[in-house]
Amino acid sequence: MNVALILNYKAATETISCVESLLAHCPAVDHVVVIDNDSQDGSFAAFTQWREDRGLQNVTVLANPQNNGYAGGNNYGLRWALENLQPEYFWIVNNDTYVDSDAFAPLLQALKQNDNQFVGSVILSADSGRLECYGGGKLYPLLGKAKLLGKDQTLEAMQQTQEKPDYLMGCSLAFSAALLARIGMMDEAYFMYSEEVDWQYHAKKFGVSIQVVPQSRLFHYGSLSSGGRSAFYHYYRNRAATRFNKRFYGAPFALASACFLSAITVMKEFNHPGLAWSGIKGAFKGVTMRVE
Repeated sequence: MNVALILNYKAATETISCVESLLAHCPAVDHVVVIDNDSQDGSFAAFTQWREDRGLQNVTVLANPQNNGYAGGNNYGLRWALENLQPEYFWIVNNDTYVDSDAFAPLLQALKQNDNQFVGSVILSADSGRLECYGGGKLYPLLGKAKLLGKDQTLEAMQQTQEKPDYLMGCSLAFSAALLARIGMMDEAYFMYSEEVDWQYHAKKFGVSIQVVPQSRLFHYGSLSSGGRSAFYHYYRNRAATRFNKRFYGAPFALASACFLSAITVMKEFNHPGLAWSGIKGAFKGVTMRVE
């Protein structure tokens, strides 16, 4: 069985639209699991009513009793699927996306050829149709930064350069249940940002690779660069970056990256000292967090 997972937080309309596009265009998806991450805004009731009205036996709606972030919410859905279905392949999809063609079949084909890998899609802007992300991004660990690969380039140009990302975006991430059994679930300590990057870097110890499948294409509402900047964003984004560095490069490297990242945040938010301070706190908090 092939299972798609979609995480919702206070965006029932977008999530339903996403699910309906998968059901319409991806026949190899046997079951869709929607996880409401404790929205407390009526989302779960809306999903339940929609599912009943449509008579959808191949959709399950779960209510996560707490909002424990991207990793926690998706892990909740993965555990439920493993216990209640017989999944062979999983596909995690962001709820603010949609498809207008079969985006899953190419991913499934790639996994059947080699299930010791993560595979991801090309992400296009729903507004302009331009390339937002060629599967993932490039990491600059010392600076605590990442850059989306191929943004505003053409697909043809990206395929000609054959440049590969350092990681795949969690916006569209497919993998086998067998791989999950080998590498385990995502680390829930991040709460937001870097979870899927950490997961993929952790998986390298098991010889797991990544692959962009350009035939698989999703449309994304808005910008993957997270246009809105808030104290919440700066704190959790910087915390995730330095915790990731501590885990994979060591504490001294993480401390150095916290200094660089704090300086970058101050320069970007010079006129907003409250935002800058949130970023600084997050950067050094990540250095002190426990890693395994």
